[in-house]
Parts: sequence; structure tokens; C-alpha cells
Amino acid sequence: MLLLVVLAAALAVAVLQRRLRPPVPPSPSPAPAIVALPAPTLPPIQTLAAAPLRVPSVDSLPVPDADLSAARDLSWRLSLQAPVTAVDVVTAEGLYSRHSEEAALRELLTATLVAAARQDRGARRYGSAATTLRRAASLDARGLPARLALLDLLMEAGDWAAAEAAARDALAVNPRDASALEGLGYALFRQDRNREAADALRAALDARPTDSARALLARIQKGMDDEKGMTEQHLSHFNVRYDGEAHEDVGREILRALERHYATLVRTFDHEPAATISVILFTRQAYYDASGAPAWSGGVFDHTDGRIRIPVRGLTSNLTPDMDGTLIHELTHAFIHDRSRGQAPHEVHEGLAQYMEGKRVDSMLSPRQVTWLADGRIGGVGGFYLGALSFVEYLMALRGQGGINDLLRTMGETGSVDEAFRRVYGGDLQASRAAWVQRLRQQSGS
Repeated sequence: MLLLVVLAAALAVAVLQRRLRPPVPPSPSPAPAIVALPAPTLPPIQTLAAAPLRVPSVDSLPVPDADLSAARDLSWRLSLQAPVTAVDVVTAEGLYSRHSEEAALRELLTATLVAAARQDRGARRYGSAATTLRRAASLDARGLPARLALLDLLMEAGDWAAAEAAARDALAVNPRDASALEGLGYALFRQDRNREAADALRAALDARPTDSARALLARIQKGMDDEKGMTEQHLSHFNVRYDGEAHEDVGREILRALERHYATLVRTFDHEPAATISVILFTRQAYYDASGAPAWSGGVFDHTDGRIRIPVRGLTSNLTPDMDGTLIHELTHAFIHDRSRGQAPHEVHEGLAQYMEGKRVDSMLSPRQVTWLADGRIGGVGGFYLGALSFVEYLMALRGQGGINDLLRTMGETGSVDEAFRRVYGGDLQASRAAWVQRLRQQSGS
């Protein structure tokens, strides 16, 4: 048993290198387990509350009886929160077009559009919901509810440029609206415009102090302090920051490598992230201070701000294979996060990131070591990473890269990991894991 412990510890160090420096002893668990690693502590970000639906009274409108009856029926159904149909929207539009001088019918159309948009948002039909809310906002040049609902929707959808535009539209109506200011701050933060974001958040705190705005402002200020004095380079897909002349050569080389990997990932995932990706290169200790990453980490993708942070002390302009692997690994996380709208589970993230590095379980482990993995005798962080890679290899064997792409896309469309797995692989995530474990045991277990 002692020999087994030593061998497994050495294995973890050898095969996982920079990510898994701690020794990984065998686990007594009966099957290879994928366990969630602790999530990073993130500042709470305020979600703008949807304004209560205001349904106007239409009982005494001076319109023809047929229109009055249609307006009453629609108003009654809205007050009961009944599902809104396309016919309801057409009816409301028709009533307003025939009697645009009646404020109640304008309000009825607005309420109908907002209710329809809420339904589309619940089904994650973000494009349709946004179009509907923009129409609702156009009906009232001074109205805030539809504008704030649009801002909230676009933040959920991760469309940061459009969210910024929606926030500014709301602020044109009320320059001191705290929700719009906070939403603007977060949208700017996600576009890597930190100073503008900090200004918006200070204004939000001045208008209405909230814990979420205060926490986000503190995070932004820390980031600006961490990156103070850095040189910045821009390409079409990246902003890269590094410690001036000390890393100028490696900064340029990393930019070239990132662009190469970006093109590879666009082809592989049949997807291109909408936002520019920020990559920040730190000296080693500054990296740990800025990212909060564990000592064995060689890079980190932050799901909250969409940025990649990498330690680079000692690098030259000739990138090592290890650093090149780190770049495509972390960039893969950015693609997965964007494609799945943040829904992809941790094992899919880490398994795919390793797969895109070119890692394969059979080439990393001897047959005997694969048996240990199948038997659940490699635990800890090492067992997690190896298990995640094996799980992704299993999914690839079932439906190839096309299946993976369908899985990530469906996660983003439905907001449900289990529903995505059911549609693509015939069972939810738990069932898919169980099928992978069974296959691994049959093929390689003792």
C-alpha cells in the first residue's frame, strides 16, 4: 500500500505539472469521482428587479364597442398573468394604432410587450425579448421600467456593449437612477473599461448605496492597483497587459500565440466570443496576489470578469510548451464560458481545456495507472483533472466535437446543464457520468 501511495503521488506531479503540483494520494472511493473544486469568492452583482407590470384601466375608453371589448379582455388576462400570445401583441398594436391618442391603450400595449418579453426571457430567447423591450421603450420617451428591464435582460445575456447602450438610454431619462448606473458600471467592467466603470459605480453609490456596487467598485480598484504601470497592447480579439519593458518581448509573443489559438478555437467550437478578451501577465507573486489562485496554478480564467491572468516571471520571447499549453487551456475556458453562457459545469470546463492542450489519458498514464483511475484510486485535485479529461474523451467518443458544440450551445439556450445532456447524449449529467464510469470500469478496471 505504501508503494501505491508513493507511485500515485509521483504520478500526479509528473502528469499534471504546473496545475497539479501537490502530490495526489490514492483515494479509497470505489469509482473515479469528479468533485467540484471550491468556487472563487465573487462580489455580489446586483440583478435589476423587474418592475411590477402596470395594467391600465380601460373600462371607460371612448372607442368602438369591438375595440373596447378587446381591450378589456386583454387587460383582464394581463392582470391574471395569463400567458401572452402573438395574437395578444397584434391586438394591442392594432388598438394603439387606431387610437394612439388614448394613453391607456399606449400603456396597455407597453404592458403586453413587457409581459411577452418576460416570457421570451424565461425561455432564454434573448434576441426576441430585447427586440420587444426596445419597442416598449420607444412608446414612452420618459419611461424607465422597459429600459431597466432591457438593461437587466442584456446583462443576463452577457451582451455587454448592448447593455452599456441600454444603461445610457435609461440614464438619459434619469441621470441619477442607481440601477442604471450600477448596470452601466458592470457593463463597462466586462468590457475592460475599468476607470469608466469605477466612475459609474461611484455615482451609483452616491445615488443609492448598495453592497453589490460597493463590492464591485472595490474589486475594480484592486484590479487597477494590481495592474498599475502596466503596458497594454491591443489586437482585434485581445487586450494584453504586462509589466512594461520587463515583459515586452514575451507580451508580443503571447499576443501572437493567443491569436493563433483563437483561430483554432473558433474553428473547433464553431463559435466566436462577442467581447474582447483581456489577458494580464504578472510576475509570479503579483499573480497570486491579484488572482487569489492556489500555489499550484499556472494561470486562471476568471468567470466574473472574463479575464485571463498568467504568471510570467523568467519567461523569454521564446514561449515554452508549458506556457503555450497554459494559453490555449485558459483561452478554452473563455470560449466555453461564452458559448454556454456560463452554464458549463466544472468538469466539462477542465476536461475540454486539457483536451484542447492535446492531453489524452492514455498517453499520460500507463495501462496500470489507467486501471488505478478506473478503480477510483487517484483522488484529490489530480483525480479531478484526470477524471474530467477522461469524461470529455468519453463524450468525444460518443458524438465527436459536433456533440460537444451542441452540448455547449444547448446549455446556453436552455440554461440547463441536465437538459442539454439529455438532448445531446440521451441522459442528464448524472446519467452521463454514470455511463462514463461504467465504460471506464469495463475497459480498464481491475
